[in-house]
Amino acid sequence: MFRLVAASEAIRRSVPDELVPVFGVLTVLGSAKFLMVALSLAYWNDQSRRRELLTVVGVAFVAVSLTLALKYWFGLPRPPAAVRRIAADPSPVGFPSGHAIAATTVYGGTLVALDRYRDPKLLAGAGVLVTLVGLSRVVVGVHYLGDVLAGFAVGLAMVGVVAVALDRGPSVVFGLAVVCAVPAVILTTDPGDAALAGGGSIGGLAGSLWRTRAERFRSRVERAAVTVGGVAFVAVAIAVVETVEPALVPTAVANAGLVVGIVALPALVGRFDGFGSASAAD
Repeated sequence: MFRLVAASEAIRRSVPDELVPVFGVLTVLGSAKFLMVALSLAYWNDQSRRRELLTVVGVAFVAVSLTLALKYWFGLPRPPAAVRRIAADPSPVGFPSGHAIAATTVYGGTLVALDRYRDPKLLAGAGVLVTLVGLSRVVVGVHYLGDVLAGFAVGLAMVGVVAVALDRGPSVVFGLAVVCAVPAVILTTDPGDAALAGGGSIGGLAGSLWRTRAERFRSRVERAAVTVGGVAFVAVAIAVVETVEPALVPTAVANAGLVVGIVALPALVGRFDGFGSASAAD
C-alpha cells in the first residue's frame, strides 16, 4: 500500500506517449553521471566556493551509499517491465528512488552550500526541478510513487547533512562516506554499484586529503583548458569504469581514480605559465 501502486498507474496513464521523451530527458537530470559532471563543472569553475561545492560532492557519495543500503535492505521490486515506457535496464530493487534522493541532495544541497536557499525563486525552481525528476521515474515506469516520495524524504535529510557538514570540511564528509559505504558494499549484490559507493568514497577522501590550495584562474584560456581537460578526463575515466565492470576490485579502483581526479583537478590551476598571459578570468 505504501508504494502507491494505483496512484502510480494513474500518473502513467495521464501522460500521453508523445510526452514520454520529455520525461525521459527529465529523468537524466537525476542520474548519477549527469550530476557528477554537473557538480564537477561547478566545483572546478566556482573559484570562491570550491570548498562548499566539494562538501556537496562528499554528501552525494554519502547519499549513494545510503541509497544502495536501503534498496538492498528492503529488496522491494520495481514495477514490472511491461509498464516501462523507455529503454532501461535498472537494478531489480526499487525502494526508495535513487534519482529522487540524488536530485534532492544535489540541487537542494547546492542551494544550501551556496547560501542561496533564501531566494524564493531559486528555491521554487529547485523544488519544481526535483519534483519533475521524481515524477519522471513514475511516468517512465521504473518506480512507484511511494518510492519517489521516500526518496524525497531521504534527500531532504541529506540536505540537512550538507548544512551541518559545511562547518566540518570535505575530508570529514568523505570520511563519513567511506564509513557509510561499508554496509552498502556488504548489502549490494551489484558489483558496479558497490564499487561506485566504496571506490568513489575512498577516492574522494584521498583527493580531499591530498589536494593543495588551488589558485584563482589567471585567464579565460586557463579556465577553458582546465574545464575541457577535466571533462575529457571524466569521459575517459567513466569509459574505463564501464569497461572493467562488473569486476568489483578493478571497478572500485577505476571509480577511486575518477573521483581523485575530479577533486584534485583545481590544484593544476596556476601550474602552467603558458596559460597566464591572456586576459584575466572573471
